[in-house]
Amino acid sequence: MQTNLQSLTISLSSQSDIVKKEKEIQNGPIFNFYKELIRLRKEMPIISEGSYLPALEDSKQVYAFERHLDGQKLLVLNHFYGSEAEVAIPAEYQAGQVLLSNYEHVELAEKVVLKPYQTLAILVK
Repeated sequence: MQTNLQSLTISLSSQSDIVKKEKEIQNGPIFNFYKELIRLRKEMPIISEGSYLPALEDSKQVYAFERHLDGQKLLVLNHFYGSEAEVAIPAEYQAGQVLLSNYEHVELAEKVVLKPYQTLAILVK
């Protein structure tokens, strides 16, 4: 049978674990990725107001689309699987700017290998 002190100790330990988890979430890569995404959406009208065009429709592993607005183009690639996927990058985007990726060190070329669960957004002005 637990005493009040044991119960209080267990409760404090659980509270401590909850606080640690909340700090991990707030400082973790997923949280930071979404913070960056929200910031970009607020600053760049192409993300929310650009016309939507499906892209790479033959791909079974990558959901891709383009947004166009005021002479800018944005290609967004979303890979939802735990394996890598090779994607042909349209010529006009190969010299573009990597606007957002949840992986570091993305190099644009004719083909890009998306890592598991990678999102990549490429902007052309």
